[in-house]
Amino acid sequence: MLRVFFTQKIIKPLKRFLKQGLSYKELALTIAIGVTIGTMPLLGVTTVLCALAAIVLRLNLPVIQFANYLVYPLQIALLAPLYYLGGQIFGTSGDLRFDSLRDVLTGMTQKETMTMLFDSTLNAVGAWLLISPLVLIILYRALEPVLIRINSRPSRLKYK
Repeated sequence: MLRVFFTQKIIKPLKRFLKQGLSYKELALTIAIGVTIGTMPLLGVTTVLCALAAIVLRLNLPVIQFANYLVYPLQIALLAPLYYLGGQIFGTSGDLRFDSLRDVLTGMTQKETMTMLFDSTLNAVGAWLLISPLVLIILYRALEPVLIRINSRPSRLKYK
């Protein structure tokens, strides 16, 4: 069942993108940028940023949004580690550790809470900015051979 889902939702769209005339390098770059931007620790902003990146870099908009939406669960999963890493890198005392968040927030005014959340989010984005170029390069280099293999493999499943 997982194999059918993976084939239907990921492999088939990738093959369709390749049939539209995208080269392996173009597709790999577009997916790598979409995944990298899609993991940014700012919820609700990645769709616009991916669209802007596609326009500015002349990338395929559906492909970059496909990659962005595909990694949405990963974006949620990376929120806590990026907030923690941002707090460690930039040395903030009010980093968002979820085990003590309630205790911290109950003793603050609304303004102090918003300031702490804003600062912590900026630190998380800073941490993401530091590691995202490396992630982008690794993804780009790793995706091209994967895409070649996906495209050369005949589909074993019959679709209606």
